[in-house]
Amino acid sequence: MIEQSLRIGTFAGIPVKIHWSFLFLFVYILGSGLMAGTSLDLIVVEMVFMLCMFVCVVLHEFGHALTARRYNIKTEDIILLPIGGVARLRNMPEKPSQELWVALMGPVVNLVIAIVILIYLMLRYGTAILAPDLEVQESFLTWQNFIPTLMVANIFLMIFNLIPAFPMDGGRVLRALLAMRLGRLSATKWASRIGQFICLLLIGYGIYQEAWVMVFIGIFIFMSAMQEYKSVAIDDVVKNKTIGMMARKVNVYLPDYQTLQECMDLVIRNGLANYLVMDLEGNYCGTVSTYKIVKLHKQNPELRIKDIYHPQLIYMKPSTPLLEAMQTIRGGQPVILIQEEEGGLSYIDGEVIERYMMLEGRT
Repeated sequence: MIEQSLRIGTFAGIPVKIHWSFLFLFVYILGSGLMAGTSLDLIVVEMVFMLCMFVCVVLHEFGHALTARRYNIKTEDIILLPIGGVARLRNMPEKPSQELWVALMGPVVNLVIAIVILIYLMLRYGTAILAPDLEVQESFLTWQNFIPTLMVANIFLMIFNLIPAFPMDGGRVLRALLAMRLGRLSATKWASRIGQFICLLLIGYGIYQEAWVMVFIGIFIFMSAMQEYKSVAIDDVVKNKTIGMMARKVNVYLPDYQTLQECMDLVIRNGLANYLVMDLEGNYCGTVSTYKIVKLHKQNPELRIKDIYHPQLIYMKPSTPLLEAMQTIRGGQPVILIQEEEGGLSYIDGEVIERYMMLEGRT
């Protein structure tokens, strides 16, 4: 779902995308405003404020991304979602001090924005801005209090992100501090437990107050903590492992000219998740999954393998780190071919990795 995003630009070499569901925010603001009888001017204020807040969110994510770049960690992209932004780093730094800085620099950006706004307000209005004359207004957000509200919102965003629970920045800060003494895996376990305890309090309070958005956020963060620990546990297993340790020999392939009907017996008999495809000249030209063969066979058994296979092949050396191969497979490449020193050919795919994880007892 996160891939269904539109690129809106590239800044500092990092693509910035917006998820299609982001538009629902503006539909919601417009619809709820009209139903409540809110004036069009105030609806426009809310929409402009939302755009400004997401600019601040993008700057927040660039705080993470540009700090990570200092440690030679690439950011795939930054995606705007209705619930905030995500900077998809290729990986997190293993050194606790580096992760600490990467995690902190997002909230620091929001703090800097708030300070800049405060300085502007004090230069324009003086110290009176610190003790505003509160008046009853039609809406809490107007053009008159737009900038002060933006300042407060950035402070709130900073505080919210420092909640010590994954996937919030505060969870990563806590993990980094614990990792300085406990190691990354143990630190992640304790940071996850602490975060989940906080989430239970948040969920309980939300139910008591009938604040269902708070309950939803608490459940989301609770599940994210579980996923974070599982991800780190897997990384701990594959650390210092190479793809040559688990590669499978290529013993079977599918000719590209065969129909799905003709290859069904071979597919069922071997029970592999993926198969290499060979062209008429005897060269491997791509891969195809059993799932795709079975699915399309039901629709049209006369389709040929050449009509449905994945044409891209990626070769790696046996000494390639397993973690690098896993990232490639997660990126959409179903099979990685391994050219052995003796001249033979082997491969790994998601199924091979999953079975290895099962043997290690970490799935």
